[in-house]
Amino acid sequence: MSLEGVVAVTTVVTAFITVPATLVAAHWTRRSMDRAADAAVAVGLGQSEAAVQAARLQGRAGREHALESERRAAYTRLLCAADLLVRTVRELPAVPHESRKALLDQKVTGVVEAQAGVAVLGPPSLTARARDVLEQSLGLEKLALRRAVLRAAVSALETHWCPRDAEVCEDPQHGSAFVAWELLSQWGSLEDEERWAQLDFLGFTLRESRALTAEQVDQVLDVANSVACWDLMMGGWVRDPLLERFQAVRDEFARAARGSQENFAVRAGGRGETCDPRSDDLGPRIPGRTRGTET
Repeated sequence: MSLEGVVAVTTVVTAFITVPATLVAAHWTRRSMDRAADAAVAVGLGQSEAAVQAARLQGRAGREHALESERRAAYTRLLCAADLLVRTVRELPAVPHESRKALLDQKVTGVVEAQAGVAVLGPPSLTARARDVLEQSLGLEKLALRRAVLRAAVSALETHWCPRDAEVCEDPQHGSAFVAWELLSQWGSLEDEERWAQLDFLGFTLRESRALTAEQVDQVLDVANSVACWDLMMGGWVRDPLLERFQAVRDEFARAARGSQENFAVRAGGRGETCDPRSDDLGPRIPGRTRGTET
């Protein structure tokens, strides 16, 4: 075979060998690229799923925080409404008689509306205590107007006692003021027959004391016809059982509300989140009175 023939054969063989090698290299290159693409897609999918999960957790945490914020606002509204009602009841004897009912209705309505907010948002333990606050508020409403009449009368009678030595005082107005005050203090403990017998005398001493107007005397006598919860309305020199009972229920709700917020703070902290319930700001306490007959 000539040299040209050998060269031709070699060229052909080399071509046959080179083409498959090139094809194989291209195949493995494409396969590697596909694997890299698949890996990139897998990584992307994993990152996307992680991002979606993180967004879900963040969204749920945000909703929980928003709900707790709304609950806390509802608890505060109820406590403030209850405190405003108590303050109004304390001040009612100093309010003109014709304005008392409208003012009382306004404050009681505030408690009713605030309790409804807790009923919608709060957990069962809090909604039950909120109902207790509402029940106490409605009970206070039933007695508040009669209580105001008695407290205003008692306060006026006390200011008309003898400013000097009551034991030797001969001023009929001073004596009548003290006798009327004493009758009112004992009125709830008298028997029915004794009260009827003393009713005219009570009216006489009230008028003779010159401490009350004729309209106020009539109001006191009207209240004196019913002795239901008389001792609660009258109170005492130091204690005020009616408002003490209300305050106890109010404070129980406040403690439960603070506990609920603190529990949420613990749960939130467990997820690495932060929550400041500021439990001390859930509502102010109303200072106690030093005398049961003060307004």
